[in-house]
Amino acid sequence: MWLKILEADRLRNLSAIHLDLPQGLTMVTGRNAQGKTTLLEGIYLLGTGRSFRTRSMDEMVGWDGGPLRVAGSVERGSGNYRLAVLVDDGERNLLIDDVEHELVDFIGRLDVVDLTHERRGVLRGSPEERRRFLDRGLVGLNPVFLRSLGEYRRVLRQRNALLRNSGAGHGIDPVELEAWDQRLARSGAEIRARRAAYVTRLGGALDEASRVLFPAGEPIVLRYSPSPTLDEGVDLESGLYAALGRGRAKDQALGHTFHGPHRDDLVVELNGIDLRRYGSAGQLRASMIALKLGKMGLVREDRGEPPLFLMDDFDTDIDEVRATALANYLNEGGFQAVVATSKEKMADDLGVPFLKIRMDEGVARVA
Repeated sequence: MWLKILEADRLRNLSAIHLDLPQGLTMVTGRNAQGKTTLLEGIYLLGTGRSFRTRSMDEMVGWDGGPLRVAGSVERGSGNYRLAVLVDDGERNLLIDDVEHELVDFIGRLDVVDLTHERRGVLRGSPEERRRFLDRGLVGLNPVFLRSLGEYRRVLRQRNALLRNSGAGHGIDPVELEAWDQRLARSGAEIRARRAAYVTRLGGALDEASRVLFPAGEPIVLRYSPSPTLDEGVDLESGLYAALGRGRAKDQALGHTFHGPHRDDLVVELNGIDLRRYGSAGQLRASMIALKLGKMGLVREDRGEPPLFLMDDFDTDIDEVRATALANYLNEGGFQAVVATSKEKMADDLGVPFLKIRMDEGVARVA
């Protein structure tokens, strides 16, 4: 897979750009606040229909107003096509070869795996961040998982609304609550099963990536921590349904559903150390890179071709030895990668071929 051409207009502070990108490594350099991250954001938007910096489409539109347009030409084993994302007055349109499509059909046309500033807090952040990490990985492999997530969230909102209504002094209809319990258990069991399988696959894909970042052999171990914990061999749907029943009184007192996939977590251990609590900045950074490389391996396995890798702050919390090892891994693995750094000399010392794009006040120039 190869993003051959990237075009962007009215994307934050960027001047209109038209870039021919190589199949290998592209280094985006420049001082802070010059547009490096925004360039990566444009590529991510083209692959996912979303930003990694904000949930508001309008925040991406340049100061002079819309419409924002990001487009690109993609070459894949399955064929070549042109993607475009248009944003104007809060409305988003996703185009494939000039024909509008829904998000679930748009995702997967340009496979993107990103490690940006916004993702660096996943391991030390809240359980919600780690759930999003899992779900983004699942959607990247199977975009239809978006519909499963949407169904679970809709049912959860309805059950929580019923619980809040009862807490406000209104009676609760046990028959209605029973119906929502059944739907939530059914939907939640699917989410849980998919997440558990993904964690197993991702954990199995980390050996090679770990050797790149931890040559001394420190192992990275992933453990899925679901809510609620069920005895081994218990059917997921019936187990979750029973837990919802046992927790009804507590849920009514709280005004929301205590158990379910919306409270799952992911435990990541490095050499037996729980990184959520005890990881150093360097360990967290290197482990997060390893997780992303593992995810890239899964995408390549399922798609038959490697995804595009985006990385911001290439020079942050990673030493020159690991930076060089990572660059060699990407180069030898045939990955297209676009990475940003404010330390231009680090890029020059990597020892692998790359295209350099220098950003200066929103203007992109091939150096």
